[in-house]
Amino acid sequence: MPKTIMAVGAHTGDAQLTCGMLLAKHAMNGDRVITVDLTAGERGTPAGWTVKDFREYNIECAGKFAQKIGGESIVLDTPDGELYDTKEEELRLAEIMRKYQVNAVLYHWKNSLHKDHEAAHLITDHAIFYASLATFEHPLPPAPIRSFMCAENWEDEPEFMPYYWFDVTQAFPVWKEAIKELWLAEHSTSFQYLRYYEALSIVRGARIGVDHATCFGTSPTAKRQRLELL
Repeated sequence: MPKTIMAVGAHTGDAQLTCGMLLAKHAMNGDRVITVDLTAGERGTPAGWTVKDFREYNIECAGKFAQKIGGESIVLDTPDGELYDTKEEELRLAEIMRKYQVNAVLYHWKNSLHKDHEAAHLITDHAIFYASLATFEHPLPPAPIRSFMCAENWEDEPEFMPYYWFDVTQAFPVWKEAIKELWLAEHSTSFQYLRYYEALSIVRGARIGVDHATCFGTSPTAKRQRLELL
């Protein structure tokens, strides 16, 4: 049975860069994939643009990215740089998870150099709780969320350790073509995003004997394996 996979990012670009290869793989396998950008990342406005125009452009580009990998895009209206973990934000995201009957969630690691990323982690963590809790009163049925894991983001490195490794070799060309729709992938003057995430996929792939891989982390409390015997 097809699954619904949701990737949540603090800004347009976060989920697409860090989760896009795995999303593309799932789309190729017939699953529904959705990116949710909690902000449009509009305050990274390049010279010659207005914040308003760059916001509209980022929303358009997120849609084009999603279309190219066979997915869907949702961009919320919270201003970039003003993302806070509030119950309102948590419930808004939880409602989206319920609406789309999400099975798995990919999102930011808990520690980051960026305040919006840390807020996004908490918002998503709590949204998963509200979305999947059957006894929480809501007009929509609970989301059947069975797995959730944190993406490997260069700004979210403190204490991040890869735990889940995915071979994304077949999906990599689809992702590489799609990610070019985002301005920051190739045009950012502060960080070489496309170069970094392509190289990271090669490094991670080499560790598991494939051309390209992507990694995700999890909470230490989730690292449990029950064994009867060796």
